Amino acid sequence: MSFIVMGRDECNSEFRPSKVEHLNEDSAFQEMEALRERYPEARAMWVEMLRDKDFFIQQRLMAHDYDREDW
Repeated sequence: MSFIVMGRDECNSEFRPSKVEHLNEDSAFQEMEALRERYPEARAMWVEMLRDKDFFIQQRLMAHDYDREDW
């Protein structure tokens, strides 16, 4: 599971200020603090889980295992 930093600019549009993917939430929060200095125009910044293709494949596999009838 990966975490990324997201932001909202003065036009109320979401943007991703960095391409870095973090393996834990704490390191993403540390990067967010540094990015706040680089992007003063950002109205908000937050950390969220990266929901990419791999995330949805993992979710589908977990749901498939849960729905098995031979348990």
